[in-house]
Amino acid sequence: MGKKMKILLCNVSKKYETNAHDYVGLFYLAGVLEREGFEPLVFHGDPEKLMDEMEKNEPDTVGFSCDFDNVQLIAELAKKIKDKWNIPIIVGGPQSIGLKKDFLEKSNVDYILRGEVEVSLPKLLDAILKLQGDLSSIKGLATIKDDIFVETEPPEIIEDLDSLPLPAYHCSLHKNHAYGKLIFTGRGCPYQCAYCAPSPGKQKVRLRSMPLVLEEIRLNLKNNPDLNYIIIMDDTFTINRQRIEEFCEGMKEIRKKRDVVWYCECHVGRIKDWMDILPTMIEAGLIRLQIGIESGDQRVIDQYNKHVKVSDIIEFVTYAADTGLTQIATNFIVGGPEEKVGSTAKLIETLTNQAPGVIDIITGFLRAYPGTQILENPEKFNLQLHDEEGCLCGDDYPFVTQRERSQDQVMKDRQELNKVIRQSMQKKIKNHELEEAVVMKQFKAALTYGIRSRWFEEIYANPRTYEYYYVLYLNEGQAFEESLDFFRDYPQRTFELWRTMTFTQGFPILDGMALSPLEYELILRCAGKRSLGDIKTELYSKFGTAYKNEMEFHGKFVDILYQFNFKYWLTHFTI
Repeated sequence: MGKKMKILLCNVSKKYETNAHDYVGLFYLAGVLEREGFEPLVFHGDPEKLMDEMEKNEPDTVGFSCDFDNVQLIAELAKKIKDKWNIPIIVGGPQSIGLKKDFLEKSNVDYILRGEVEVSLPKLLDAILKLQGDLSSIKGLATIKDDIFVETEPPEIIEDLDSLPLPAYHCSLHKNHAYGKLIFTGRGCPYQCAYCAPSPGKQKVRLRSMPLVLEEIRLNLKNNPDLNYIIIMDDTFTINRQRIEEFCEGMKEIRKKRDVVWYCECHVGRIKDWMDILPTMIEAGLIRLQIGIESGDQRVIDQYNKHVKVSDIIEFVTYAADTGLTQIATNFIVGGPEEKVGSTAKLIETLTNQAPGVIDIITGFLRAYPGTQILENPEKFNLQLHDEEGCLCGDDYPFVTQRERSQDQVMKDRQELNKVIRQSMQKKIKNHELEEAVVMKQFKAALTYGIRSRWFEEIYANPRTYEYYYVLYLNEGQAFEESLDFFRDYPQRTFELWRTMTFTQGFPILDGMALSPLEYELILRCAGKRSLGDIKTELYSKFGTAYKNEMEFHGKFVDILYQFNFKYWLTHFTI
């Protein structure tokens, strides 16, 4: 039996820390190649390290997964690989449907392979490495032949996803990387949102059998002892209630032996008719749910062909938060057709009020992905395209704007929306408007499962707030309540006084606040070693003459305590 041919599958990026992800699609593909008799190797990460792996492994062919962000990078790497090793280079991935002859010419890439390539890639490798088969019979292929750009018929859609092998994580070149976080339970999406890349076969929904999905999860948990958070990558995981219930039953069994939580995406227009499934999902470990909103303007949502109403979104977010879901993630697109920032800002404030501490909002610029209506017919949406090659713009500068607005104006719109998001959050935090239980869930999500919401980040950015809630999270203190037990409650500072207190102006200053003698003496005594009653008695003997009677002093004493608590300076424990 001859030596197996090595196929290096790559996902490279300078923009993202790719070692933090699984790139499960490459490993599903590696499983197929291994089954077909090849030796697949998977690389993901810093492109500068790719050449070292080329030297070490000497692959017979290199395949790149191409997206909007790394297309230029791949073109440069392909030229270097072709110059040094002169081996066949194949490019697939979501961007492949937009790649044409000019890309092949400037990159020295040999083949573009579109769609789901688990069937077509082995056939292509047989043809170019083993000289078995005809290139013209391979669906979804594009190449240059006799200086002519040749495209075969559309890609083949894989109907039976259960026929695919499980991800071959053992093919990774990153031996210290633990896998299993990402999983697909199906492919395809019945919706046709104007901004979403319509990859071949996407509109046809195909689902894996749930026992096989659960088997993969159990295998991933076995192989990765630290795995405690699973991300379901499907566009339409929540399309079928019965299937969700079957998954939840399986996860409940898994969670009896292992603390594992999960994430999925959800189309509000679909799930709104049976929202009562959410408690079941939460009980089964759902911790973060992504919903698509995109805009606060119903006209824009309709132009995007979202099939959802703003009122439904508000109702769903409110219900999900009230039900106890830890995080609801969402995104607002900036720079869309007829976009009115005011409408989106208003919806952001509404959602923040309905789900404080739970709704996790980010923004992003509208992109014109290959095959989308926005790229093919921007005039229909009164849009204009900029930098179609993606050479100048990351997500830090807009690709698309309304015809009457400049890129700088759209960038300012995004700045304004992010300002609304942060100010809405900061107001809730500053005014103690977040329920303690909600904040504790954010802390657990971040510190146990590594899922850091913007709420957690906002709290973390303020040392005093973070230290306060961290004490509560560790159960080393309690928040002050309206009724205080002066005999059993022991107040304690949430910070180290020497790091925080200054006397640069001749009097004590704490977090920019000048303290009166009474306030200073009180904060000194809040060390968790004496009861409120003992502290009050001592301070009354020292400052009592300035008050009409002990009752008036008591009122002032309690006011100061609650001021300190409001500033996140104090918690207490009860003995």
